[in-house]
Amino acid sequence: MRVPKPVAAIPGLPLSESFGMLVGPHSLLLMQNEILEAIALDRELPAVAEMLCRQVETLTEGAICSILAVDREGLLHPLAAPSLPAGYAVALNGFAIGPWAGSSGTAAFRGEDVVVVDIETDPLWADHQAIARDFGVRASWSTPVKTEDGRVLGTLSLYYREARAPSEAERGLVAACVNLCLIAFRHHEAQAHIERLAYTDILTNLPNRLAFELRASEMLEGDEPLTTAIHYIDLDDFKSVNDTLGHWFGDLLLAEVGRRLRQLATTRDCVARLGGDEFAVCAGGRDDAAQAGFADDLLKLFAEPFAIAGRSLMIEASIGTAIAPRNGLELAQLLQQADIALYEAKSSGRHTARVFSDEMADGVRRRNTIKGDLATAFASGQFHVVYQPIVDLRANRIVAFETLLRWTHPEKGAVPPDLFVPIAEETGLMREIGLWVLHQALADLATWPADLMVAVNVSPLQLKYPSFALDVASALARVGLPPRRLTLEITETALLDGDTTTQRSLGDLKTLGVGIALDDFGTGYSSLSNLRDRRFGKMKIDKSFVDGIGRDTVCEAIVDGTIEFARKLGKRVTAEGIETEIQRAWLVAHGCDKGQGYLFSRPMTRERVLPFVATVGRGEGAAPSPDVLFRRIG
Repeated sequence: MRVPKPVAAIPGLPLSESFGMLVGPHSLLLMQNEILEAIALDRELPAVAEMLCRQVETLTEGAICSILAVDREGLLHPLAAPSLPAGYAVALNGFAIGPWAGSSGTAAFRGEDVVVVDIETDPLWADHQAIARDFGVRASWSTPVKTEDGRVLGTLSLYYREARAPSEAERGLVAACVNLCLIAFRHHEAQAHIERLAYTDILTNLPNRLAFELRASEMLEGDEPLTTAIHYIDLDDFKSVNDTLGHWFGDLLLAEVGRRLRQLATTRDCVARLGGDEFAVCAGGRDDAAQAGFADDLLKLFAEPFAIAGRSLMIEASIGTAIAPRNGLELAQLLQQADIALYEAKSSGRHTARVFSDEMADGVRRRNTIKGDLATAFASGQFHVVYQPIVDLRANRIVAFETLLRWTHPEKGAVPPDLFVPIAEETGLMREIGLWVLHQALADLATWPADLMVAVNVSPLQLKYPSFALDVASALARVGLPPRRLTLEITETALLDGDTTTQRSLGDLKTLGVGIALDDFGTGYSSLSNLRDRRFGKMKIDKSFVDGIGRDTVCEAIVDGTIEFARKLGKRVTAEGIETEIQRAWLVAHGCDKGQGYLFSRPMTRERVLPFVATVGRGEGAAPSPDVLFRRIG
């Protein structure tokens, strides 16, 4: 900040001659040093203004000094008037500047000195005579405090109890003091700007994390009889917006989200952007039911599309809520609980709101325990693979095996894959585990008959590694197998991922000659339009639809329509979870190619695969029941 230099009171005269008739130059310099030192020590602006007023009153005879600030709306706000009654601040606070607004208001409006020798006769005070009489003043002189570009920040005024004009010495003193006022005002502005930067998110103009934590702590310490809640808000799949439309577009979207949140919140709520695509609202003055309803209202903000840069975009959000005092009163604890509830909302399918409960905390503890055990489990060989046969439904012949990952904990026993796989993905361990599964499956496939194939599930995160296709090619070369004997099963989430590395991996795998199957079709982000993608030639209908065959006409219609549409596009279809002969016969009658499920066999260890294939896998009549199969093998 450029600090203005002190100016001489009377042009052409040194300071000592200008003020010598009133005060010695030593007294003036002492005053300047004292004020500048207070500014340098970051004293509050009102305190500096009061010091300056008292110094001016000491160095003049009978003058009363006041300093007022002018806000950007043109309203006056008293900073200091130590010798005027307390009612002065009340009377002038919020007083609008203007061409007939007394001395201070008119000086601020004109941007120039205003001298009123006799308040009782001057038209500038015509509407304010009562104020002057109440304060016992007869004359006034106001000088604007202006920046270099002419912006008025405030005024410095001298009042007299008799009608008179200021002396030349007083003019010189005020000129020096106005300059000190300017330094104080500019320093205050700079400090306020720094504070805004420290506590404000520049992109959305919302409070940032630091400001949110300070405000939320204040709200939790209050005596509000109702509840205070922390609502965590996280945008769903915001990364794809940045990846497909650009970060500049994502920034505009975040700013618009912030605007909508501000519109919903009340004056007692604190809305903040915590970082990235995370927002939070500390909401007070509501009971428990109203807090849950407020979370639902927050979700509704995302029901309408966002108009950004000429585009209309839908984006959803998930919300986690922790309520005080029910969930505690410590902010750190509530923030953690809201984060846990947000995780539950994300895990429940997104675009939903969850309120923290103790059961959620138990789930987090279990996940943390599994997270801690995972690395050790992989290193110590607790993982193994099993295989479930895939059957040609018409020929009743085993054509492939799906590779399934299993974890047997030495103390907890079998850990379900739907519990540990998401955690392995979160921790980044899935890439290493996934490659190990691939190598195990191909090593076993190399010992099987040449007409059998193997299917391996691939995590969407594995496809994001640039070297994934090369890793697959190396694994095949290592055992000397042709790519056509391997099928990689991917989810629709991976197929729709706009990540360029993912799309490149899928293209490279197609070029390599590896089969790609779309797993669990009919769930998640399913769309028949996905079947047009030429990079995969197989698809698997989810078990939840197969379960409805024979008892749910809607499920049957979905399965039948999917099979027919896929057949016309040249895709092969496998039905998962076949458990009854009725389901198998219906699928055969409707043209389904392959199937797997407990009707044919449960997953088996590698040692059982070859005996199983030798016994029942070569198309010898109708498939026997699982019990018969296991009796034959066992």
